[in-house]
Amino acid sequence: MASSLLRLAVLGLSTLAAACTVDAGEEPSSDEGELASVDGTPLEFKFDAEVVAAKDTLPKNAVVAQLEYMQGVLTTAARANAQFRFVDVTNVRERAADATTKRISYSASVAVIFPAGQRIPRRYDLAVPLDVTKLDAFNQKYDGRCGTNAYGRETFWHDFNPRAQGCRLEADVMKMRATVAPHPLGTTSKFPEYDKIWADGSLDIVTVYGAISNTTDEDTGARDREAFLGKVKGALTGGTRTDVAPRGGILKQSVVTGKIAISGVERTVRLVAYFVEEAKSAGADFERSYGEETEKADLVVYSGHSGLGKNIQALASATRARRGKYQIAFFNGCQTFGYLGPTMHETRRTLNGAATDPHGTKFLDVIVTTLPAYAERTPTEQLLFDAVVARRKGYNELLRDFSGEQWTSHLTGVFGEDDNTFRP
Repeated sequence: MASSLLRLAVLGLSTLAAACTVDAGEEPSSDEGELASVDGTPLEFKFDAEVVAAKDTLPKNAVVAQLEYMQGVLTTAARANAQFRFVDVTNVRERAADATTKRISYSASVAVIFPAGQRIPRRYDLAVPLDVTKLDAFNQKYDGRCGTNAYGRETFWHDFNPRAQGCRLEADVMKMRATVAPHPLGTTSKFPEYDKIWADGSLDIVTVYGAISNTTDEDTGARDREAFLGKVKGALTGGTRTDVAPRGGILKQSVVTGKIAISGVERTVRLVAYFVEEAKSAGADFERSYGEETEKADLVVYSGHSGLGKNIQALASATRARRGKYQIAFFNGCQTFGYLGPTMHETRRTLNGAATDPHGTKFLDVIVTTLPAYAERTPTEQLLFDAVVARRKGYNELLRDFSGEQWTSHLTGVFGEDDNTFRP
């Protein structure tokens, strides 16, 4: 599936203090004719490569496992990131390597985001493991000499840095030179589909706040949840709040309902806000409740730790959809651009039919983060709520609101908006 991206605004995210770090590192190698970069820029990396995998492994799965290391390569060298789980794989050729493995050659196209201020080369040198059946050995060999793991050796892909001083890459590394160009599906003037959100006369919002430091009421996630509940309730006529008894992994659950006037007509607003320790381990009660609520939701927001992708993947798998129901999903954690896979889009493609929704994006826009996210300013879900009520701001303006003027260290973008048709 091709990844569709919006031109990015630089964003200082506000709702979490996430445990992820990056080093500026060296600038990427480049040749003549560098492209200008004013805001965060959506790019397309194209390259040819090979990967060794178990003989029964699907080629796409082997490629994704190999390209996971692009996160370390790009974040440590250029403060950029890749949407590697959405990689387009073509020209696949397989041949036996030995009795248990095969060698797969392929061509790839990967969406990448570079931040403001970085020079964008026309070519970029990449390095990833060659053999995905021997990742443990690869991690043990290169951890400490080509980057140092921050969260355990098994997640060394997060910190792999081929440009580290003293790093020597050997025959177990697949080196490739990517050609770099503006992403062909990048957009600059798209709006959320506000008409579809309000088409049924109501706005349904589901938010999940993960614990940042602890599970007390003083935790950043808990306080941000309370702030958003208060924000929405205060905007409504006859707003009421109901707190649901904790159960299983649901530490807190509250529901706010009320009315709001849209073009002189009263509309219903309903917000369901959860507080959990981690989405990946919140349990069956949470998954059931969250699934039921998201199936009818217009906005779905997660704010918390990415858990090196595990929380993001758990929520993407648990999020439900209805045929023809448009949603905006916002994954507000560290590097969710790289962690989010195609599960949500595949679900919608199946629901709506490939002829109607070939990429699973017709009824889904996803807001993601490219770099670490920190607690710095007004929670962004409040700004998103205001935009949906006002029905005037395009994604460019909305993301500029997210960023403010003083925060320039993080990036957020939207993908799936290229097929939007709404104009105010």
